[in-house]
Amino acid sequence: MQERAAIRADKVFGIFWVVFGGTIIAASSAMPIPTHLGATVLTSPGLVPALLGAALVLLGAVLTVRAMRGTTVMSPDEAGVDPDTLSTWRPIVALVMMVVFAAALSLRQPFVPWTTGFVTLFVVAFNWAEKTDTRGRLILVGGALVLGLATALILRFVFEDLFFVRLP
Repeated sequence: MQERAAIRADKVFGIFWVVFGGTIIAASSAMPIPTHLGATVLTSPGLVPALLGAALVLLGAVLTVRAMRGTTVMSPDEAGVDPDTLSTWRPIVALVMMVVFAAALSLRQPFVPWTTGFVTLFVVAFNWAEKTDTRGRLILVGGALVLGLATALILRFVFEDLFFVRLP
């Protein structure tokens, strides 16, 4: 019974996020581009709201499609999970890693190496226990390193080359 209610709620809220994101895209596309100040489409004031609206549309569509397939993600209480089996170290490790990363960037440490290390360490730390064999762990570390480097380079490109925001 609870699962059906959760699926129905996911459908309703998925459609809500699609409509809300579409409204944001429409409103941001109506924002004037100050070409007399040298602005282009990539530097217009409506670009970031449009990207955020597109993200809402995409995530709302994923939520709606998942609900239409009849699947949902239920909370541990709803799923009947024993609270004693839930991990308490994961949020603490995540918090410590994020604080160290933020502190490093605040102290003007180089962005690409720190972001690569942060993403790699984050992926490895939270997936290590699932991989029990050496080959699986090597693949995990290699994949996490590639993901970390790709994330760092893409973020550097987007912020420095598209948005002209200096990174440390």
